[in-house]
Amino acid sequence: MLVTVAECAVFPFAQTYSSTPSSGTVTQPPTSAQNPVFGSVADSKPTPGVLPLTFREAVERALRHNLAALLSEYNTTAARGEKWKQLSDLLPNINADAQEVAQKQSLEAQGLRGEIAPGVIFPRVNGPFSYFDMRASATQRLFDWKAIQKYRASTHSEEVARLDLKDARELVVLATGNVYLQSIAGSARVETARAQVETAEALYKKAVAQQEAGVSPAIDTLRAQVQFQTRRQQLITATNDFAKQKLTLARVVGLAPGQEFELADKAPYERFPIPDVESSLQRAYSLRSDYKAAQERLFAAQLEHSAAVAGYFPTLGSPLILGTSARRRAVFCRPITWPAP
Repeated sequence: MLVTVAECAVFPFAQTYSSTPSSGTVTQPPTSAQNPVFGSVADSKPTPGVLPLTFREAVERALRHNLAALLSEYNTTAARGEKWKQLSDLLPNINADAQEVAQKQSLEAQGLRGEIAPGVIFPRVNGPFSYFDMRASATQRLFDWKAIQKYRASTHSEEVARLDLKDARELVVLATGNVYLQSIAGSARVETARAQVETAEALYKKAVAQQEAGVSPAIDTLRAQVQFQTRRQQLITATNDFAKQKLTLARVVGLAPGQEFELADKAPYERFPIPDVESSLQRAYSLRSDYKAAQERLFAAQLEHSAAVAGYFPTLGSPLILGTSARRRAVFCRPITWPAP
């Protein structure tokens, strides 16, 4: 199963290595700015000790922490909210309002002051008096073709977001498997380079001993020394490349910065059966989420165009307003005073 993932993943996420460690270098891995698949929301604190990381654990961690999967989930939530927003234009809109006003009125400000007759005095303030108003209104669009088409388009957009989420999760699994297997290959290159260093060192010591015994010329010793130094340089290069691959894997799966880990699985060789073209096409048409998302995106665009054209059509609505109000008459704050007889 691991080899199957590696053969499928080597094309979109492959890093270029040379066939011989002496002449090749590894390309710089992509960053999260170039592709969100290579970014993640890392753990806050590293786990003490060395963490053994299996292939299954790497995939599970990537599905929880990878940036591409998280962004796709947020896009799905936004598309669902947009669908409910478009649906609200087709549902009844109900508004209710209630208010009560209480106030006093200054009679002096209106010029009513002093005595209107001997002993008869106007009050300074009239009130308090109040009124109460409560009403409710409801509107319902009986027919609005533009709103209907926009809602239908939003349902297809939500399906596009859901399929994009599924495609993103599959892409995360693909990238994680690819980087994990490349890290295994990098570890094997380190072991190979270390074995070549040990062999070159043994040959160099043998050449030195033969030169000291007088049975070998100095040029052979120099050649063995150059070969030994070359193998050591190859080991340094392979070790650095392996460290870069582990950093890329940690970034994809969301390990905390500085977390030490080791690869717990090794990839056994399994021959990958290559299917024929027709069955591969039929399987792709029926299972690939990006193809289905493209179809849904086309349907959504067609409905958006229909909704834009429907903006010129008339709409039919029905308003309904219910309400009641009441008021209380004004009273004087104090009675008019009359002089005692």
